Amino acid sequence: MTYPKPLDYKILSELLRDSHVSDRRLAKKLGKSQPTISRRRSKLEKTMIDGYAVIPRLKKMGFEIIAITFIAGKNSHLTGTRFEQAQETARAWHLKHPNVIFAASGQGLGWSGVVVSAHTNYSDYVNFKNEHDSEFSEVLSDTQSFLVDLNPKTTLKPFHVKYLADLDLAQNSTTAGGTSRT
Repeated sequence: MTYPKPLDYKILSELLRDSHVSDRRLAKKLGKSQPTISRRRSKLEKTMIDGYAVIPRLKKMGFEIIAITFIAGKNSHLTGTRFEQAQETARAWHLKHPNVIFAASGQGLGWSGVVVSAHTNYSDYVNFKNEHDSEFSEVLSDTQSFLVDLNPKTTLKPFHVKYLADLDLAQNSTTAGGTSRT
């Protein structure tokens, strides 16, 4: 018995479109019984769904800027326990700042990490970046940010995960560890 099954991906796709949909309505749409949908949804919530969240209109909440900050670390002098301590310090600092939407290590284009943060205005961004760079001055060699104006006139496609519902999620999970196909 393999998991997840094609039905699980159909349920997940529908939940991406509307996370408030009832199991009864979902069962009717997918041509399955409500108990089957409830059982599969419960299993998905334990294994593949990381919670249900509102995706707010950030501009309406008072945010004007999304900053995508690329980070280059001085990783060559950090090894073993010292590297792990630096990672834990960075994790704690980013978790402490609620305007940080995402922060992770990575690689490419000469960068070793990225931070995505929301800001009410440019001064808020500058203060955040100065605090960030000061906090990590001993372990960072460079940071550069790409600033996104949240003005609706400049937005080509609003940020939302509902678009993923239109992917063939079952196919994506079988290619390259679940990454999207090119």
